[in-house]
Amino acid sequence: MVEHHFDDYALCPDNFVMLAHLAARTSRCMLGTAAVIVPWNDPLRVAEKALMLDTLSDGRLLLGLGRGLSRKVYEPFRIPMDESRDRFDEAAAMIFDAAETGVIEGDGPYYPQPRAELRPRPRGSFAKRRFCVAGSSDSLAAAARLKAQMMSFIVRPAADLMSEFTR
Repeated sequence: MVEHHFDDYALCPDNFVMLAHLAARTSRCMLGTAAVIVPWNDPLRVAEKALMLDTLSDGRLLLGLGRGLSRKVYEPFRIPMDESRDRFDEAAAMIFDAAETGVIEGDGPYYPQPRAELRPRPRGSFAKRRFCVAGSSDSLAAAARLKAQMMSFIVRPAADLMSEFTR
């Protein structure tokens, strides 16, 4: 389930809400965020929602994070798009760590977070259920640092995209 805002491309401003609905109506399919756009969301709330949805769905959440690519969406959120990489890098690590440990904390410039114990507690590891949505070479490197699997949406000819990864 994607997170999109302010146009008719996809009508889902909160993928956790939509996936909670699907969790209640299904019992076996995996439920994935593709992706929570990290710079538009508070990492504490993302971690809480992820743990709650994973509990409600009996461990079926695939947690996908991304940084967004539309300047027209960054503007209404009042976040400079040129901060997207730094915001993502700071918050994604906090979110993935919290999903494993049930504790979130951070001392970065964008999301200073005093230590907080989250409820519900993690029901299992997200080590094989963490994803980054990536469309650029720096996002590929971020996914590797986060030990996350990579999802990619091709938004331009594949030959152009591949040249970024082979430089």
